[in-house]
Amino acid sequence: MRRGYKNFNSLIKAVASSSLLMANFDVIAVGEKFSTIEKNLISSLGFSSDQVKQKSFVTDIELAQIYMNAAVFVYPSLYEGFGLPPLEAMSASCPVVCSNTSSMPKVVRNAGIYFNPLDIEEMRNAIERVVFSEDLKNKLVTLGYENIKNFSPTKCASKTLEIYRKFTGKL
Repeated sequence: MRRGYKNFNSLIKAVASSSLLMANFDVIAVGEKFSTIEKNLISSLGFSSDQVKQKSFVTDIELAQIYMNAAVFVYPSLYEGFGLPPLEAMSASCPVVCSNTSSMPKVVRNAGIYFNPLDIEEMRNAIERVVFSEDLKNKLVTLGYENIKNFSPTKCASKTLEIYRKFTGKL
């Protein structure tokens, strides 16, 4: 879902503020259909009718394909309790650019480029920095593969069991 805290409008403004991004990239948003306000904003910023795509429902396979074909995954969220999408993107060889708020630095670690989600220029610069540098993209993909190892189901189960044992006194 794209509620206000997902910060989609700022992402669209950041992309629109760059002639290079506007000329070379499309935006794909996965989730609920665009609201009238979002449609009006997209139109007012000069995007062509097919340049900002919305996918209401995708299968896991389709989502993986979107990540694999993306130049970058941008996560401009103002707040996330955990933030699974950046890890999904990393597992599909997609470099991550995300906000520097809430849980994002703990989830993404050194495997992404950060920006202040309230600063459109900083967001635009972070996106441009990644999409126009093959070296940086490759570095982020490599770091992403290393990072997702920290979030394996086995590791999660082991850490959860460790916490349960600590609180129950059964080691």
